Amino acid sequence: MSQANSATRTTSFWPPVLPREHGSWGTFGGLILATIMVIGVNVDVVLTMLAGTSLFMAREPLSRSVKLRFGRKPKPIPKNLCLWAGVYLLISGVTGALLVLNGQLWGLLGLAAAGLVVLTIHLIMAARRLMMTAWGEWIGVLGVSLIIPALYLAAHGKLDVNALCLWLIGLIQVTGPIFYIRLKVRTQARLVQPPAWKQRIAAAKHLLLFSIISIILIALCGKYGWAPTYAWIALLPSFIKHVWGTWAWTPRGQLNIKQLGWIEVGNIILFALLLAMAYHLF
Repeated sequence: MSQANSATRTTSFWPPVLPREHGSWGTFGGLILATIMVIGVNVDVVLTMLAGTSLFMAREPLSRSVKLRFGRKPKPIPKNLCLWAGVYLLISGVTGALLVLNGQLWGLLGLAAAGLVVLTIHLIMAARRLMMTAWGEWIGVLGVSLIIPALYLAAHGKLDVNALCLWLIGLIQVTGPIFYIRLKVRTQARLVQPPAWKQRIAAAKHLLLFSIISIILIALCGKYGWAPTYAWIALLPSFIKHVWGTWAWTPRGQLNIKQLGWIEVGNIILFALLLAMAYHLF
């Protein structure tokens, strides 16, 4: 009976195969929210959101498939993974084709090519069990960040230096949590007692350096007119979080993963609000 139930679960085509990482949903949704608050919404933007979301959802069945097929002990790929990967890719492809042919958004072809390259690297790393490394996580956020220039293109019909800077701001925002979570989970949580302040700063040096350079870089974009003058303010909550997280050490036994997740959700919503204010009020 248990074997029959197992077979049923393996071949069942419902429910849909969805990304299981809550953080990836927050990252992707937060970037869409921030972008549409800056550029506005029209029919092409909605269709681009559909195409991008479908491609984002296709990563899950594709990743699980390559892990099964190219794992240490290769296993057959369940039919439901193939089905939902095909459904998501079909929706993304058809919607993208409509945008290119009907909306004349030829720049989407270049972004689609970049997205496929990133997706291929993602799947190779997934097959080699490298997705939990820093580079593996960054490849993931790099892929979802491409929704920003895609939405900008749908709204303005072109890709320019302003689109590049908007994408850069978004990529910086979603890269920071990689350093921050690793600091909290892999460094701070391993020690029973917090170290002296010098050791705390040394442990977070890459995170703090990344935050400082990021704000300077976006401030320079504002100075040269490639972004709003005060666009760097959108990154300020992350900088404050990183400084506070460096000092407020979380020793072993006190780490709350769910709380970290909600902090990131609140942070990216605040980022979206501040970014919209920078683009529309200053």
